[in-house]
Amino acid sequence: MKNFIKYTFLLIFIFFLGILTERFQIDNKISNNFKNIIDISSRFFYSLKSNEKLEIIIDEKEYNRLLQTRKLALKKGILQEDMQKWAAAKLKDKNIPRNIKIRLKGVFPDHWSDDKRWSFKVKVMSDSKPLNGLNRFNLQTPETSSFIYEWLLMKALEKEKLISLGVKYYDLIINGSNRGAYMFQGGISKEILKLNNKIKGPIIGFNKDLFLDEMLNSRKLNEQGATGSLNGIEDNFWRAKIEPVQFSNENIGTNQEIYLKKSINLLESFRNGVKKTSEVFDINKLAKIMALRALLGSSEFDYRDIKFYFNPETSLLEVITKESHVDLNHNFKDHYFSWWIDSSYIKPHRPSNKKFFLDLLYNDYNFYQTYLFELNKLSKKKYYENLIKENKKELDKYLKIQKNNYPTKKVFSHNQLEINRIRIQDFLNPIQGINAYFLEYDQSILKLNISNLQRLPIEILGLELQNGYKIFLKNSIFIPGKKPQSPVKNNVIKIDCLFKEDCKKLLISNQKIMFKILSQKKPKKANISMFYFKSE
Repeated sequence: MKNFIKYTFLLIFIFFLGILTERFQIDNKISNNFKNIIDISSRFFYSLKSNEKLEIIIDEKEYNRLLQTRKLALKKGILQEDMQKWAAAKLKDKNIPRNIKIRLKGVFPDHWSDDKRWSFKVKVMSDSKPLNGLNRFNLQTPETSSFIYEWLLMKALEKEKLISLGVKYYDLIINGSNRGAYMFQGGISKEILKLNNKIKGPIIGFNKDLFLDEMLNSRKLNEQGATGSLNGIEDNFWRAKIEPVQFSNENIGTNQEIYLKKSINLLESFRNGVKKTSEVFDINKLAKIMALRALLGSSEFDYRDIKFYFNPETSLLEVITKESHVDLNHNFKDHYFSWWIDSSYIKPHRPSNKKFFLDLLYNDYNFYQTYLFELNKLSKKKYYENLIKENKKELDKYLKIQKNNYPTKKVFSHNQLEINRIRIQDFLNPIQGINAYFLEYDQSILKLNISNLQRLPIEILGLELQNGYKIFLKNSIFIPGKKPQSPVKNNVIKIDCLFKEDCKKLLISNQKIMFKILSQKKPKKANISMFYFKSE
Protein backbone atom coordinates (compact mmCIF):
# COMPACT_ATOMS: atom_id res chain seq x y z
CA MET A 1 0.00 0.00 0.00
CA LYS A 2 2.85 2.36 0.92
CA ASN A 3 4.50 1.73 -2.44
CA PHE A 4 1.22 2.42 -4.25
CA ILE A 5 0.85 5.80 -2.46
CA LYS A 6 4.49 6.64 -3.20
CA TYR A 7 4.11 5.86 -6.90
CA THR A 8 0.83 7.75 -7.05
CA PHE A 9 2.44 10.95 -5.73
CA LEU A 10 5.32 10.45 -8.14
CA LEU A 11 2.90 10.14 -11.03
CA ILE A 12 1.05 13.31 -9.97
CA PHE A 13 4.35 15.19 -9.74
CA ILE A 14 5.41 14.03 -13.19
CA PHE A 15 2.00 14.89 -14.60
CA PHE A 16 2.09 18.49 -13.39
CA LEU A 17 5.69 18.79 -14.51
CA GLY A 18 4.56 17.76 -17.98
CA ILE A 19 1.84 20.42 -17.93
CA LEU A 20 4.38 23.08 -16.97
CA THR A 21 6.66 22.15 -19.87
CA GLU A 22 3.79 22.81 -22.28
CA ARG A 23 2.48 25.88 -20.45
CA PHE A 24 5.82 27.64 -20.48
CA GLN A 25 7.01 26.21 -23.83
CA ILE A 26 10.00 24.35 -22.46
CA ASP A 27 12.17 22.68 -25.10
CA ASN A 28 10.11 20.20 -27.18
CA LYS A 29 12.57 17.36 -26.66
CA ILE A 30 12.38 17.74 -22.89
CA SER A 31 8.60 18.06 -23.07
CA ASN A 32 8.31 14.88 -25.16
CA ASN A 33 10.50 13.01 -22.67
CA PHE A 34 8.19 14.04 -19.85
CA LYS A 35 5.18 12.95 -21.88
CA ASN A 36 6.79 9.56 -22.45
CA ILE A 37 7.46 9.22 -18.73
CA ILE A 38 3.83 10.07 -17.98
CA ASP A 39 2.60 7.48 -20.52
CA ILE A 40 4.94 4.78 -19.18
CA SER A 41 3.95 5.53 -15.59
CA SER A 42 0.28 5.44 -16.50
CA ARG A 43 0.70 2.05 -18.19
CA PHE A 44 2.40 0.74 -15.03
CA PHE A 45 -0.54 1.64 -12.82
CA TYR A 46 -2.97 0.46 -15.45
CA SER A 47 -1.24 -2.94 -15.49
CA LEU A 48 -2.14 -3.39 -11.81
CA LYS A 49 -5.82 -3.59 -12.75
CA SER A 50 -7.58 -6.75 -13.78
CA ASN A 51 -7.98 -6.76 -17.56
CA GLU A 52 -7.98 -9.34 -20.32
CA LYS A 53 -4.43 -10.55 -20.71
CA LEU A 54 -2.35 -12.46 -23.21
CA GLU A 55 0.86 -13.98 -21.91
CA ILE A 56 3.76 -14.98 -24.14
CA ILE A 57 6.59 -17.10 -22.77
CA ILE A 58 9.70 -17.31 -24.92
CA ASP A 59 13.11 -18.71 -23.97
CA GLU A 60 16.33 -16.75 -24.33
CA LYS A 61 17.51 -18.47 -27.51
CA GLU A 62 14.25 -17.82 -29.36
CA TYR A 63 13.97 -14.28 -27.98
CA ASN A 64 17.44 -13.54 -29.38
CA ARG A 65 16.06 -14.31 -32.85
CA LEU A 66 13.70 -11.34 -32.45
CA LEU A 67 16.50 -9.17 -31.07
CA GLN A 68 18.75 -9.93 -34.04
CA THR A 69 15.95 -9.11 -36.50
CA ARG A 70 15.24 -5.84 -34.69
CA LYS A 71 18.95 -4.95 -34.61
CA LEU A 72 19.21 -5.40 -38.37
CA ALA A 73 15.96 -3.44 -38.95
CA LEU A 74 17.23 -0.53 -36.81
CA LYS A 75 20.45 -0.47 -38.83
CA LYS A 76 18.62 -0.42 -42.19
CA GLY A 77 15.72 1.77 -41.05
CA ILE A 78 13.12 -0.66 -42.41
CA LEU A 79 12.07 -4.26 -41.80
CA GLN A 80 11.86 -6.38 -44.95
CA GLU A 81 10.31 -9.79 -45.39
CA ASP A 82 13.62 -11.60 -46.01
CA MET A 83 15.00 -10.25 -42.72
CA GLN A 84 12.28 -11.94 -40.67
CA LYS A 85 12.92 -14.87 -38.34
CA TRP A 86 10.15 -16.79 -36.62
CA ALA A 87 10.68 -17.67 -32.96
CA ALA A 88 8.98 -20.51 -31.09
CA ALA A 89 7.01 -19.50 -28.00
CA LYS A 90 4.06 -20.31 -25.74
CA LEU A 91 0.91 -18.22 -25.51
CA LYS A 92 -1.56 -18.28 -22.64
CA ASP A 93 -5.09 -16.90 -22.76
CA LYS A 94 -7.23 -17.59 -19.68
CA ASN A 95 -4.64 -20.25 -18.70
CA ILE A 96 -5.11 -22.09 -22.02
CA PRO A 97 -1.59 -22.83 -23.35
CA ARG A 98 -0.87 -22.67 -27.07
CA ASN A 99 2.21 -23.38 -29.12
CA ILE A 100 2.95 -20.43 -31.39
CA LYS A 101 5.49 -18.92 -33.74
CA ILE A 102 6.11 -15.19 -33.38
CA ARG A 103 8.01 -12.58 -35.37
CA LEU A 104 8.29 -8.81 -35.62
CA LYS A 105 5.70 -6.93 -37.68
CA GLY A 106 5.77 -3.62 -39.50
CA VAL A 107 7.97 -2.20 -42.22
CA PHE A 108 8.82 1.09 -40.51
CA PRO A 109 10.43 1.91 -37.12
CA ASP A 110 7.25 3.00 -35.31
CA HIS A 111 6.53 -0.73 -34.92
CA TRP A 112 9.82 -1.78 -33.30
CA SER A 113 12.02 1.23 -32.44
CA ASP A 114 10.76 1.35 -28.83
CA ASP A 115 12.89 -0.69 -26.44
CA LYS A 116 9.99 -2.84 -25.23
CA ARG A 117 6.80 -2.27 -27.23
CA TRP A 118 7.12 -4.03 -30.58
CA SER A 119 4.52 -5.19 -33.10
CA PHE A 120 4.21 -8.92 -33.75
CA LYS A 121 2.83 -11.42 -36.22
CA VAL A 122 1.66 -14.64 -34.56
CA LYS A 123 0.95 -18.14 -35.93
CA VAL A 124 -0.84 -20.68 -33.73
CA MET A 125 0.55 -24.13 -34.44
CA SER A 126 -1.68 -26.93 -35.71
CA ASP A 127 -1.54 -28.80 -32.38
CA SER A 128 -3.12 -25.85 -30.53
CA LYS A 129 -6.53 -24.20 -30.34
CA PRO A 130 -7.07 -21.02 -32.41
CA LEU A 131 -7.42 -17.73 -30.53
CA ASN A 132 -10.74 -15.99 -31.24
CA GLY A 133 -11.22 -18.44 -34.11
CA LEU A 134 -7.92 -17.45 -35.75
CA ASN A 135 -4.62 -19.23 -36.30
CA ARG A 136 -2.96 -16.08 -37.63
CA PHE A 137 -3.20 -12.67 -36.04
CA ASN A 138 -1.26 -9.49 -35.28
CA LEU A 139 -0.41 -7.86 -31.98
CA GLN A 140 0.59 -4.22 -32.04
CA THR A 141 0.37 -1.13 -29.87
CA PRO A 142 -2.68 1.12 -30.29
CA GLU A 143 -0.32 3.97 -31.20
CA THR A 144 0.77 2.19 -34.40
CA SER A 145 -2.83 1.56 -35.43
CA SER A 146 -4.38 5.03 -35.09
CA PHE A 147 -5.59 4.20 -31.57
CA ILE A 148 -9.37 3.70 -31.47
CA TYR A 149 -9.87 4.44 -35.18
CA GLU A 150 -8.72 1.02 -36.37
CA TRP A 151 -11.25 -0.65 -34.08
CA LEU A 152 -13.98 1.74 -35.23
CA LEU A 153 -13.16 1.05 -38.89
CA MET A 154 -13.57 -2.69 -38.27
CA LYS A 155 -16.92 -2.14 -36.52
CA ALA A 156 -18.13 -0.01 -39.43
CA LEU A 157 -17.07 -2.74 -41.88
CA GLU A 158 -19.05 -5.28 -39.85
CA LYS A 159 -22.07 -2.98 -39.87
CA GLU A 160 -21.94 -2.81 -43.68
CA LYS A 161 -21.34 -6.60 -43.98
CA LEU A 162 -17.87 -6.11 -45.43
CA ILE A 163 -14.77 -8.16 -44.65
CA SER A 164 -13.55 -7.18 -41.19
CA LEU A 165 -10.33 -8.34 -39.55
CA GLY A 166 -11.77 -7.71 -36.10
CA VAL A 167 -10.08 -5.86 -33.26
CA LYS A 168 -9.80 -6.55 -29.53
CA TYR A 169 -7.47 -5.14 -26.87
CA TYR A 170 -5.43 -7.13 -24.38
CA ASP A 171 -2.68 -6.48 -21.89
CA LEU A 172 0.35 -8.20 -23.40
CA ILE A 173 2.74 -9.87 -20.96
CA ILE A 174 6.06 -11.17 -22.29
CA ASN A 175 8.15 -13.29 -19.91
CA GLY A 176 6.42 -11.72 -16.92
CA SER A 177 6.81 -8.11 -18.16
CA ASN A 178 3.54 -6.27 -18.80
CA ARG A 179 3.91 -4.29 -22.03
CA GLY A 180 0.56 -2.50 -21.66
CA ALA A 181 -2.44 -2.50 -24.00
CA TYR A 182 -2.04 -4.21 -27.37
CA MET A 183 -4.39 -4.45 -30.31
CA PHE A 184 -5.33 -7.95 -31.43
CA GLN A 185 -6.28 -8.06 -35.12
CA GLY A 186 -6.84 -10.99 -37.41
CA GLY A 187 -4.30 -11.70 -40.12
CA ILE A 188 -5.40 -12.08 -43.72
CA SER A 189 -6.15 -15.78 -44.01
CA LYS A 190 -8.76 -18.39 -44.90
CA GLU A 191 -9.96 -18.24 -41.27
CA ILE A 192 -10.82 -14.57 -41.72
CA LEU A 193 -12.88 -15.44 -44.80
CA LYS A 194 -14.72 -18.08 -42.80
CA LEU A 195 -15.44 -15.69 -39.91
CA ASN A 196 -16.87 -13.22 -42.45
CA ASN A 197 -19.07 -15.93 -44.02
CA LYS A 198 -17.13 -15.90 -47.29
CA ILE A 199 -16.66 -19.02 -49.36
CA LYS A 200 -13.09 -20.19 -49.95
CA GLY A 201 -11.24 -18.17 -52.56
CA PRO A 202 -7.73 -16.83 -53.18
CA ILE A 203 -6.44 -13.56 -51.74
CA ILE A 204 -3.90 -11.53 -53.72
CA GLY A 205 -2.02 -8.27 -53.36
CA PHE A 206 0.86 -6.10 -54.58
CA ASN A 207 4.24 -7.28 -53.33
CA LYS A 208 6.17 -4.57 -51.41
CA ASP A 209 9.67 -5.97 -51.87
CA LEU A 210 10.59 -3.96 -54.97
CA PHE A 211 9.32 -0.74 -53.38
CA LEU A 212 11.37 -1.31 -50.23
CA ASP A 213 14.52 -2.31 -52.11
CA GLU A 214 14.32 0.78 -54.30
CA MET A 215 13.64 2.98 -51.29
CA LEU A 216 16.77 1.66 -49.56
CA ASN A 217 18.76 2.17 -52.74
CA SER A 218 17.51 5.74 -53.04
CA ARG A 219 18.56 6.44 -49.43
CA LYS A 220 22.02 5.01 -50.12
CA LEU A 221 22.44 7.22 -53.18
CA ASN A 222 21.36 10.28 -51.18
CA GLU A 223 24.00 9.51 -48.56
CA GLN A 224 26.61 9.34 -51.34
CA GLY A 225 25.65 12.77 -52.63
CA ALA A 226 23.37 11.67 -55.46
CA THR A 227 19.75 12.71 -55.48
CA GLY A 228 17.52 9.67 -55.40
CA SER A 229 17.58 7.02 -58.10
CA LEU A 230 16.61 6.98 -61.76
CA ASN A 231 15.16 3.57 -61.01
CA GLY A 232 13.17 5.06 -58.14
CA ILE A 233 9.82 4.36 -56.55
CA GLU A 234 7.67 6.83 -58.47
CA ASP A 235 6.18 4.27 -60.83
CA ASN A 236 6.36 1.29 -58.50
CA PHE A 237 2.62 0.70 -58.87
CA TRP A 238 3.12 -0.36 -62.48
CA ARG A 239 5.99 -2.72 -61.70
CA ALA A 240 5.04 -4.37 -58.40
CA LYS A 241 4.41 -8.10 -58.66
CA ILE A 242 0.85 -9.30 -58.04
CA GLU A 243 0.97 -12.46 -55.96
CA PRO A 244 -1.17 -14.68 -53.72
CA VAL A 245 -1.34 -14.52 -49.95
CA GLN A 246 -0.76 -17.88 -48.22
CA PHE A 247 -1.55 -19.98 -51.29
CA SER A 248 -0.50 -23.54 -50.41
CA ASN A 249 0.68 -26.30 -52.74
CA GLU A 250 -2.35 -28.40 -51.84
CA ASN A 251 -4.46 -26.01 -53.95
CA ILE A 252 -2.51 -26.71 -57.14
CA GLY A 253 -4.67 -28.56 -59.66
CA THR A 254 -7.91 -27.55 -57.92
CA ASN A 255 -10.52 -24.87 -58.55
CA GLN A 256 -8.56 -22.63 -56.22
CA GLU A 257 -5.69 -22.51 -58.71
CA ILE A 258 -8.15 -21.58 -61.47
CA TYR A 259 -9.60 -18.84 -59.26
CA LEU A 260 -6.09 -17.59 -58.48
CA LYS A 261 -5.26 -17.20 -62.17
CA LYS A 262 -8.56 -15.39 -62.74
CA SER A 263 -7.95 -13.02 -59.83
CA ILE A 264 -4.42 -12.10 -60.93
CA ASN A 265 -5.61 -11.59 -64.51
CA LEU A 266 -8.41 -9.33 -63.28
CA LEU A 267 -6.12 -7.12 -61.21
CA GLU A 268 -3.48 -6.99 -63.95
CA SER A 269 -6.11 -6.10 -66.57
CA PHE A 270 -7.27 -3.28 -64.30
CA ARG A 271 -3.73 -1.99 -63.79
CA ASN A 272 -3.08 -1.99 -67.53
CA GLY A 273 -6.32 -0.18 -68.30
CA VAL A 274 -7.84 -3.11 -70.19
CA LYS A 275 -10.72 -3.52 -67.74
CA LYS A 276 -12.61 -0.82 -65.86
CA THR A 277 -13.17 -0.67 -62.11
CA SER A 278 -16.73 -2.01 -62.41
CA GLU A 279 -15.49 -5.00 -64.44
CA VAL A 280 -12.93 -6.03 -61.85
CA PHE A 281 -14.21 -5.08 -58.39
CA ASP A 282 -17.44 -5.44 -56.48
CA ILE A 283 -18.00 -1.70 -56.74
CA ASN A 284 -20.72 -1.51 -54.09
CA LYS A 285 -18.39 -2.99 -51.50
CA LEU A 286 -15.40 -0.96 -52.68
CA ALA A 287 -17.46 2.24 -52.58
CA LYS A 288 -18.52 1.59 -48.97
CA ILE A 289 -14.94 0.88 -47.86
CA MET A 290 -13.58 4.08 -49.36
CA ALA A 291 -16.48 6.13 -47.99
CA LEU A 292 -15.95 4.76 -44.46
CA ARG A 293 -12.24 5.55 -44.57
CA ALA A 294 -13.07 9.06 -45.73
CA LEU A 295 -15.53 9.54 -42.86
CA LEU A 296 -12.98 8.43 -40.26
CA GLY A 297 -10.36 10.78 -41.70
CA SER A 298 -7.94 8.32 -43.32
CA SER A 299 -5.03 10.18 -44.85
CA GLU A 300 -4.70 7.80 -47.80
CA PHE A 301 -5.96 4.75 -49.65
CA ASP A 302 -2.69 2.99 -50.42
CA TYR A 303 -2.76 0.04 -52.83
CA ARG A 304 0.11 -1.53 -50.86
CA ASP A 305 -1.94 -1.73 -47.66
CA ILE A 306 -4.93 -3.57 -49.09
CA LYS A 307 -5.54 -7.11 -50.31
CA PHE A 308 -8.04 -8.47 -52.78
CA TYR A 309 -10.31 -11.48 -52.21
CA PHE A 310 -11.61 -13.26 -55.31
CA ASN A 311 -15.22 -14.23 -54.74
CA PRO A 312 -15.93 -17.38 -56.80
CA GLU A 313 -19.67 -16.62 -56.74
CA THR A 314 -19.36 -13.20 -58.43
CA SER A 315 -15.95 -13.60 -60.15
CA LEU A 316 -15.11 -10.15 -58.81
CA LEU A 317 -12.48 -8.85 -56.40
CA GLU A 318 -13.45 -7.62 -52.92
CA VAL A 319 -11.07 -5.30 -51.10
CA ILE A 320 -9.79 -6.25 -47.63
CA THR A 321 -8.75 -3.07 -45.84
CA LYS A 322 -6.88 -2.28 -42.64
CA GLU A 323 -4.53 0.42 -41.30
CA SER A 324 -6.91 3.35 -41.10
CA HIS A 325 -4.02 5.88 -41.26
CA VAL A 326 -5.81 8.65 -39.39
CA ASP A 327 -3.86 11.83 -38.72
CA LEU A 328 -3.91 11.63 -34.92
CA ASN A 329 -3.14 15.32 -34.50
CA HIS A 330 -5.99 16.21 -36.88
CA ASN A 331 -3.71 18.83 -38.36
CA PHE A 332 -5.87 19.62 -41.37
CA LYS A 333 -4.95 23.28 -41.44
CA ASP A 334 -1.50 22.49 -42.81
CA HIS A 335 -2.52 19.64 -45.09
CA TYR A 336 -5.89 18.47 -46.19
CA PHE A 337 -6.33 14.93 -47.45
CA SER A 338 -8.50 14.77 -50.50
CA TRP A 339 -7.71 11.36 -51.97
CA TRP A 340 -11.34 10.49 -51.34
CA ILE A 341 -12.62 13.04 -53.84
CA ASP A 342 -9.91 12.71 -56.51
CA SER A 343 -6.18 12.11 -56.71
CA SER A 344 -5.16 15.77 -57.03
CA TYR A 345 -3.67 15.99 -53.60
CA ILE A 346 -0.62 13.91 -52.84
CA LYS A 347 1.79 14.85 -50.07
CA PRO A 348 5.00 16.24 -51.60
CA HIS A 349 7.21 13.84 -49.63
CA ARG A 350 5.19 10.78 -50.55
CA PRO A 351 5.53 8.68 -53.69
CA SER A 352 3.29 9.94 -56.44
CA ASN A 353 2.61 6.36 -57.56
CA LYS A 354 -0.23 6.16 -55.05
CA LYS A 355 -2.36 8.38 -57.21
CA PHE A 356 -2.13 6.09 -60.21
CA PHE A 357 -4.24 3.50 -58.41
CA LEU A 358 -6.83 6.13 -57.50
CA ASP A 359 -6.87 7.56 -61.01
CA LEU A 360 -7.73 4.15 -62.43
CA LEU A 361 -10.51 3.70 -59.88
CA TYR A 362 -12.05 7.11 -60.57
CA ASN A 363 -11.80 6.82 -64.36
CA ASP A 364 -14.88 4.60 -64.32
CA TYR A 365 -17.89 6.88 -63.93
CA ASN A 366 -20.07 3.88 -63.09
CA PHE A 367 -17.92 3.23 -60.02
CA TYR A 368 -17.42 6.91 -59.20
CA GLN A 369 -21.17 7.48 -59.16
CA THR A 370 -21.68 4.50 -56.86
CA TYR A 371 -18.88 5.72 -54.61
CA LEU A 372 -20.20 9.27 -54.33
CA PHE A 373 -23.65 7.89 -53.51
CA GLU A 374 -22.19 5.86 -50.62
CA LEU A 375 -20.03 8.79 -49.55
CA ASN A 376 -23.12 10.95 -49.28
CA LYS A 377 -25.10 8.29 -47.42
CA LEU A 378 -22.38 7.34 -44.93
CA SER A 379 -21.42 10.94 -44.17
CA LYS A 380 -24.87 11.80 -42.86
CA LYS A 381 -24.81 12.77 -39.21
CA LYS A 382 -27.32 10.10 -38.27
CA TYR A 383 -25.13 7.34 -39.71
CA TYR A 384 -22.03 7.93 -37.60
CA GLU A 385 -24.13 8.76 -34.52
CA ASN A 386 -25.82 5.36 -34.86
CA LEU A 387 -22.42 3.71 -35.39
CA ILE A 388 -21.18 5.19 -32.12
CA LYS A 389 -24.44 4.41 -30.29
CA GLU A 390 -24.51 0.77 -31.42
CA ASN A 391 -20.99 0.20 -30.12
CA LYS A 392 -20.99 2.58 -27.15
CA LYS A 393 -20.35 0.01 -24.42
CA GLU A 394 -17.33 -1.46 -26.16
CA LEU A 395 -16.15 1.98 -27.30
CA ASP A 396 -16.20 3.35 -23.75
CA LYS A 397 -14.30 0.29 -22.52
CA TYR A 398 -11.56 0.57 -25.13
CA LEU A 399 -11.33 4.36 -24.85
CA LYS A 400 -10.70 3.98 -21.12
CA ILE A 401 -7.99 1.40 -21.78
CA GLN A 402 -6.23 3.61 -24.31
CA LYS A 403 -6.52 6.82 -22.29
CA ASN A 404 -5.06 5.01 -19.30
CA ASN A 405 -2.17 3.78 -21.44
CA TYR A 406 -1.64 7.07 -23.30
CA PRO A 407 -2.86 9.98 -21.11
CA THR A 408 -0.91 12.56 -23.16
CA LYS A 409 -2.10 11.35 -26.59
CA LYS A 410 -5.19 12.11 -28.65
CA VAL A 411 -6.77 8.69 -28.98
CA PHE A 412 -10.16 9.75 -30.38
CA SER A 413 -12.24 12.82 -31.18
CA HIS A 414 -16.03 12.90 -31.70
CA ASN A 415 -15.63 16.49 -32.85
CA GLN A 416 -13.19 15.49 -35.58
CA LEU A 417 -15.63 12.93 -36.95
CA GLU A 418 -18.18 15.71 -37.23
CA ILE A 419 -15.63 17.96 -38.99
CA ASN A 420 -14.82 15.14 -41.43
CA ARG A 421 -18.52 14.69 -42.14
CA ILE A 422 -19.11 18.41 -42.71
CA ARG A 423 -16.16 18.64 -45.11
CA ILE A 424 -17.42 15.70 -47.14
CA GLN A 425 -20.91 17.14 -47.36
CA ASP A 426 -19.44 20.49 -48.40
CA PHE A 427 -17.64 18.83 -51.31
CA LEU A 428 -20.78 16.97 -52.34
CA ASN A 429 -22.90 20.13 -52.28
CA PRO A 430 -20.90 22.96 -53.88
CA ILE A 431 -22.29 26.49 -54.01
CA GLN A 432 -21.92 26.78 -57.78
CA GLY A 433 -21.59 23.94 -60.25
CA ILE A 434 -20.98 25.29 -63.77
CA ASN A 435 -20.59 28.32 -66.01
CA ALA A 436 -22.42 28.18 -69.34
CA TYR A 437 -21.84 30.51 -72.34
CA PHE A 438 -23.74 30.78 -75.61
CA LEU A 439 -21.60 30.07 -78.69
CA GLU A 440 -23.96 29.85 -81.66
CA TYR A 441 -27.28 28.57 -82.93
CA ASP A 442 -27.29 27.03 -86.37
CA GLN A 443 -29.92 24.83 -88.05
CA SER A 444 -31.60 23.92 -84.78
CA ILE A 445 -28.28 23.01 -83.11
CA LEU A 446 -27.37 25.02 -80.04
CA LYS A 447 -23.69 25.17 -79.15
CA LEU A 448 -22.67 26.05 -75.60
CA ASN A 449 -19.36 26.44 -73.82
CA ILE A 450 -19.60 24.82 -70.38
CA SER A 451 -16.97 24.74 -67.65
CA ASN A 452 -17.12 22.67 -64.47
CA LEU A 453 -16.30 24.85 -61.46
CA GLN A 454 -15.88 22.24 -58.74
CA ARG A 455 -14.01 19.02 -57.98
CA LEU A 456 -16.71 16.46 -58.79
CA PRO A 457 -17.71 15.30 -62.28
CA ILE A 458 -20.99 16.64 -63.61
CA GLU A 459 -23.57 15.18 -65.95
CA ILE A 460 -25.18 17.54 -68.50
CA LEU A 461 -28.82 16.49 -68.90
CA GLY A 462 -30.26 19.02 -71.34
CA LEU A 463 -32.03 22.37 -71.65
CA GLU A 464 -35.03 23.83 -69.83
CA LEU A 465 -36.87 26.52 -71.81
CA GLN A 466 -38.61 29.53 -70.31
CA ASN A 467 -42.05 27.95 -70.70
CA GLY A 468 -40.93 24.88 -68.73
CA TYR A 469 -40.42 22.69 -71.81
CA LYS A 470 -37.41 20.39 -71.36
CA ILE A 471 -35.08 19.15 -74.07
CA PHE A 472 -33.07 16.13 -72.89
CA LEU A 473 -29.88 14.91 -74.46
CA LYS A 474 -30.08 11.46 -76.04
CA ASN A 475 -26.83 10.61 -74.23
CA SER A 476 -25.73 12.46 -71.13
CA ILE A 477 -22.44 14.32 -71.36
CA PHE A 478 -19.99 13.92 -68.48
CA ILE A 479 -17.50 16.67 -67.66
CA PRO A 480 -14.61 15.88 -65.27
CA GLY A 481 -14.11 17.80 -62.05
CA LYS A 482 -11.83 20.81 -61.85
CA LYS A 483 -8.35 20.23 -60.46
CA PRO A 484 -7.51 22.48 -57.50
CA GLN A 485 -5.40 25.57 -58.15
CA SER A 486 -5.80 25.20 -61.92
CA PRO A 487 -7.88 27.01 -64.58
CA VAL A 488 -11.32 25.75 -65.48
CA LYS A 489 -11.53 23.78 -68.73
CA ASN A 490 -13.99 24.71 -71.44
CA ASN A 491 -16.20 22.07 -73.00
CA VAL A 492 -18.27 22.59 -76.13
CA ILE A 493 -21.58 20.73 -76.11
CA LYS A 494 -24.33 20.54 -78.72
CA ILE A 495 -28.08 20.42 -78.08
CA ASP A 496 -30.66 19.62 -80.77
CA CYS A 497 -33.37 22.22 -80.19
CA LEU A 498 -35.87 20.51 -82.49
CA PHE A 499 -36.36 23.72 -84.48
CA LYS A 500 -37.37 25.67 -81.38
CA GLU A 501 -36.85 29.38 -81.91
CA ASP A 502 -36.18 29.67 -78.19
CA CYS A 503 -32.58 28.61 -78.73
CA LYS A 504 -31.70 31.74 -80.64
CA LYS A 505 -29.21 34.13 -79.12
CA LEU A 506 -31.69 36.85 -78.17
CA LEU A 507 -33.73 34.47 -76.01
CA ILE A 508 -31.02 32.21 -74.64
CA SER A 509 -30.55 34.13 -71.40
CA ASN A 510 -34.05 33.05 -70.40
CA GLN A 511 -33.17 29.37 -70.70
CA LYS A 512 -31.33 27.10 -68.27
CA ILE A 513 -28.92 24.21 -68.52
CA MET A 514 -29.96 21.14 -66.55
CA PHE A 515 -27.16 19.16 -64.92
CA LYS A 516 -26.40 16.89 -62.01
CA ILE A 517 -23.33 16.52 -59.87
CA LEU A 518 -22.42 12.88 -60.26
CA SER A 519 -24.40 10.60 -57.89
CA GLN A 520 -26.92 13.27 -56.83
CA LYS A 521 -30.54 12.54 -57.62
CA LYS A 522 -31.87 16.09 -57.75
CA PRO A 523 -30.95 18.00 -60.96
CA LYS A 524 -29.52 21.50 -60.74
CA LYS A 525 -30.00 24.42 -63.12
CA ALA A 526 -27.65 27.11 -64.35
CA ASN A 527 -28.30 30.28 -66.36
CA ILE A 528 -26.78 30.64 -69.80
CA SER A 529 -24.83 33.78 -70.54
CA MET A 530 -25.69 35.24 -73.93
CA PHE A 531 -22.31 36.93 -74.16
CA TYR A 532 -20.08 35.26 -76.68
CA PHE A 533 -17.24 33.29 -75.19
CA LYS A 534 -14.99 31.04 -77.21
CA SER A 535 -11.80 29.43 -76.05
CA GLU A 536 -8.82 29.95 -78.31
